[in-house]
Amino acid sequence: MLEDYIGEVILHLERLKGLKWNNVKMLVDEITSSPHSKIFTYGVGRSGYVAQAFTMRLAHLGFKAYFVGEPNCPSAEDGDILIVISGSGKTYSVVNMVKRVRREGWKVKVISIGGAGEIGRLSDIHIDLNIGEYNREYFPMGTLFEELAFILLDGVIYLLRKRMNISEEEMRRRHCNLL
Repeated sequence: MLEDYIGEVILHLERLKGLKWNNVKMLVDEITSSPHSKIFTYGVGRSGYVAQAFTMRLAHLGFKAYFVGEPNCPSAEDGDILIVISGSGKTYSVVNMVKRVRREGWKVKVISIGGAGEIGRLSDIHIDLNIGEYNREYFPMGTLFEELAFILLDGVIYLLRKRMNISEEEMRRRHCNLL
């Protein structure tokens, strides 16, 4: 039984290789070309956990990275980056956040990962993780999207590390050492 589940995971990892990599490259370019900008991430539910994990790794790379809604999250300014994650592309609070950025006229790059709903249309860069049909017996609700988004964003961290020549030891020095 578990072997069948693992087989389904591998099948969808293979499909992930068919992603439009140009948009991923644009995401990496945007982050590395704005080293003094703040990077904000946001998602709701399990997509929020994926965003928080990505935020942590960005901080380990030395970026000023914040998950929106945390007490230490500063205000956005021109030149900052907002990365939002939504499997459907139409999560209410995520759509409203992106609309607010647009309405206020902030020069904030909006990068979305997930379904090609309204969020994708409002974004500067959209990485479409439309995973198509899948077996919901193995992946109920948004599970498959969240797993693939996590893996994709870990891949982005890998690309950033390589581009910036940052070692694991350097990252470890930025990791919490109080526990």
